[in-house]
Amino acid sequence: MESEIYAYFALTKFDFEPEEITAKVGIIPDQTWRVGDLITPRGTIRKKHNGWRLNSKLDKSAELEDHIKSVLEQLQAGWLPLVELSSQYYAEIAGVIYYWSGSVPAIHFDKHIMQQVAELNAEIDVDFYVLERND
Repeated sequence: MESEIYAYFALTKFDFEPEEITAKVGIIPDQTWRVGDLITPRGTIRKKHNGWRLNSKLDKSAELEDHIKSVLEQLQAGWLPLVELSSQYYAEIAGVIYYWSGSVPAIHFDKHIMQQVAELNAEIDVDFYVLERND
């Protein structure tokens, strides 16, 4: 395994039930949470904000740009209400790369992606983890 890559869109810091986001945009999220929910099942740290998240549907071997395009394509079904919500609350497109070896994954966003991210008033966050092999 050379790398694992995924991306998602998250809307947070709103003061109502996450199901209201689902109802407004007509898209079923992959994850929702409420203030006070545990971050991890065995942990003690709790969520500070309500949240709604939609993940890329691509295989984790796909490029980061393709994962982000996948997320943005899924969001099209509820784009106008999502643009409105994103202007009022915190919106983020996040990418995560776990890298072990091989060619370094590209981090590139074309103009169309940047235009859509700007329309959503979203921030982009990319986490890149370089890991050692335990072979």
